[in-house]
Amino acid sequence: MESEGAERNQSEHSRRGGPEDLHGMPEPEAAKDVAVPAANFVRGFARWCDKALTKPVFVTKHGRITHALINIDRYAEMNEELPVETHDREANPFELAEWIDEAVIICDNDLIIESMNRIASATCGISASQCVGRRLYDCLPKLRGTLFDVHLMRTVEANESTSADIPSPLREEGWLRLQSFPLHGRNVLMFRDITEEVKRHRLADVKAALIEAMSVHNAIGYVRVDVSGLIERVDEPFCDLLGLPTKRLLGARLIDLITRENRVAFKAQLQEAMAGNGARRLTSRFISNSGETEDLVAAIVQLRGAYGAEGAVILLTPVHIDLIHGADQETARK
Repeated sequence: MESEGAERNQSEHSRRGGPEDLHGMPEPEAAKDVAVPAANFVRGFARWCDKALTKPVFVTKHGRITHALINIDRYAEMNEELPVETHDREANPFELAEWIDEAVIICDNDLIIESMNRIASATCGISASQCVGRRLYDCLPKLRGTLFDVHLMRTVEANESTSADIPSPLREEGWLRLQSFPLHGRNVLMFRDITEEVKRHRLADVKAALIEAMSVHNAIGYVRVDVSGLIERVDEPFCDLLGLPTKRLLGARLIDLITRENRVAFKAQLQEAMAGNGARRLTSRFISNSGETEDLVAAIVQLRGAYGAEGAVILLTPVHIDLIHGADQETARK
């Protein structure tokens, strides 16, 4: 009965197309007496374990093979490691250098160049084929006697890792971010041009100094607004001009501080400046906290960030100071 059931299941399995992906095990046609339905397999587990010592036992469900029971020796054979030669091939630890977006030069302890990636070739203005196998300073004599040389020697002689921002010996008024470190008995130089970053930092320092100088001057108001015209930053002279604390001004709309008759003109000029249509200069009447008005000369300039316009910067001075300045210029011309 059981045999007939196995044969029926096996016949049904044959019609359905055979086992799927059983790692090279024999088809059940070659082992009809060891194909067993799942229900029978559970009830006679010990028996099927004995059968599996000599031949695989295929477990079926609704006539479709779903599992195979094999002995441990066969399992071990199937999971043997790949041939040694496929594992022991020495990997080049510096192949990754070609995928790094920084310049990478690899030298031995005699400073013979072993590898140079495409970024290094572009930065140094010399191809890798011209450098590999030659001494570093023969290929790039500009490096000798520079801070680049100092950091490299610390790595070569003391096996020390170093990192620093240094003046670039490869570009006039340029800067490099340099890393020098030992790796697998070699010396690695990794660097990138940071000239633009240094310029941005310097401009930021100049800006901070200017704002501080304006605060000391105490007659030049500074306001920064976002693209919606909301105040993001003000200095003390501007707060003093309007008689309002900084907390009251932050987040307020700048044009709300201007008298009604001047708002339309000021808003138009502000939008033109923020759209990148050039700096604007105009006189507007601002309302102080006491209710009095103050005529201020405003200079509006677009504020640009890394991803486009971020708002505007406005400098404001009382009209009487502007008039004095104009009179001085007229006197100088005479």
